[in-house]
Amino acid sequence: MAVRTVSPFKCGMWELHDRLSENIDVRSCGTLIDSIQKHGQKQPVLARPPSGRDNFEYELIYGARRLFAAQHLGIDLLIDLREIDNRSALIEMDVENRVRADISAYERGRSYQRFLTSGYFKNQTEMAKALGVSDSQVSRLLRYAELPAAVVGAFSSPNDIREEWAVALAKLCADPETRTRVMNRARTLSAVPGRGSPQTVFDILVNGRGSHSPSPSRSRDVVVKDPRGRPLFRVRFQAKAVHLVLPREAITLPGLRRINEYVARVLVAEAQNAGSAIQTRARYTPAEIVANGASPAEGLKPN
Repeated sequence: MAVRTVSPFKCGMWELHDRLSENIDVRSCGTLIDSIQKHGQKQPVLARPPSGRDNFEYELIYGARRLFAAQHLGIDLLIDLREIDNRSALIEMDVENRVRADISAYERGRSYQRFLTSGYFKNQTEMAKALGVSDSQVSRLLRYAELPAAVVGAFSSPNDIREEWAVALAKLCADPETRTRVMNRARTLSAVPGRGSPQTVFDILVNGRGSHSPSPSRSRDVVVKDPRGRPLFRVRFQAKAVHLVLPREAITLPGLRRINEYVARVLVAEAQNAGSAIQTRARYTPAEIVANGASPAEGLKPN
């Protein structure tokens, strides 16, 4: 068959395509949309006759972002229409996306896992040979597929997760003794605005404290929640102070006294451990309100 132009609204993505649909929007595709609008679509997407799914006329093997851009602009889509089987389609898709910087290692790792579980390759070694990549690289990328969604969600984008981080986090999540701590830290980080750099997020997930933590934001509060995700109180950062904002209806006078006593004990202990450091800098930032091995609420409970 041949290259042709078709309506993008007659096209649907193959179910095994390796793009995360939630990451395809006007913002992430803005540069591509501008380019196609000014210069047209330079490279066709790979398509094949439909498999009978969703009443589409064309099934796209790759090209999800170009499809989105064409639909957004309301223009025809350039496709390379071929008769191609699933295994060959997987190889074509991987080769195409491997040269694109905007596809994440996380997306590739998830795809490789699907290739194996779908039975298109007998084992990891056969898949690596067919795709033309090393067995060791496939092993590293497959570790992404082992990461729980909560851990991935702790990062601003899956693109932020380096291969060596995926390996380390997958090992921690595979161990029951460390999995709970990592998951609790991940859930807390997901709720924290201004969570910091990818390096800070990784450090907190692994160690409970970021080594390169961001500066506190004056305009944002941190909402501390219980293990069920219900808000308990706010931590408000200002230039020279940190305020705990408690719901008045939830606090009794005896409870307030206990909070005062506990905060006083913490401050005294911090001053003893760090000398005058508590008076010279803000020791905790929004991203650092993640206790070692504790749930979001437990991290601030008295012992």
